[in-house]
Amino acid sequence: MTTGDTENTEKTPCIQCGTLIALNGRFCNNCGARQSAEVFNSFENKWSLLKQAALFFSIDIVACCLAKFAHAFDTLSWSLFIDITMAVAAVFFFAINWTENKTLLIWHHFSWQKLAAYAAIGMGGSFLVHYLVGWLNLVIYSKDENYFQLLKGNLFIDFLVISFTAVMPALFEELGFRGYLLQTLLKVTDKEQAVYISAFLFAIIHMSFISLFWLIPFALFLSFVRIKENTVWYGVFFHFVFNLTGCLFELL
Repeated sequence: MTTGDTENTEKTPCIQCGTLIALNGRFCNNCGARQSAEVFNSFENKWSLLKQAALFFSIDIVACCLAKFAHAFDTLSWSLFIDITMAVAAVFFFAINWTENKTLLIWHHFSWQKLAAYAAIGMGGSFLVHYLVGWLNLVIYSKDENYFQLLKGNLFIDFLVISFTAVMPALFEELGFRGYLLQTLLKVTDKEQAVYISAFLFAIIHMSFISLFWLIPFALFLSFVRIKENTVWYGVFFHFVFNLTGCLFELL
């Protein structure tokens, strides 16, 4: 895209004389005509939505950075606190636009066949990712990662693993990223850009460079399912099955 193209995308024609003016301009620099309040309000509304989405992502990224890099938070209690904080943030932001977002909680045209298909894709994908990530860790880092090290020795290990790595991420990450964030981005930009942006941001919060090769396609698929089905529940179920399969690899 050339510089001229970029400048044109940031401007809009004057409603009086057609001269290109700033997208959020109230008056034309050429003829002085007052611009439509609808155009200005549209820009203001999009900017407000972007700031709101940025706040949501900032909460998640700060929480994930603390969990990943701050040794003081490298305990079971702090890990649970961070997970709960992110879950509360997802619910809060999803509820901000409740009138619109509540329709995503309706399971439109429920189908057992679709559910079984998504479950099969989730299990197959998790199986493939488990062995590919394990192989890459051995090849690149010469070690085998243990994602449940903090939970070792706990009497309720099975319950904790399934709750905090399968149930909670499936529900609250879908509410936050495919419910709130994707829905917000769809109001600001076109569908393809909204899908790619939300998928990339979802991959970033996992703080694992080696996992980007599967996290981005994983998030793209979930976004596709959310838009196609117009509900978060197929995505929640797929996400749960994918994570649960990974848990079973570690627990069995």
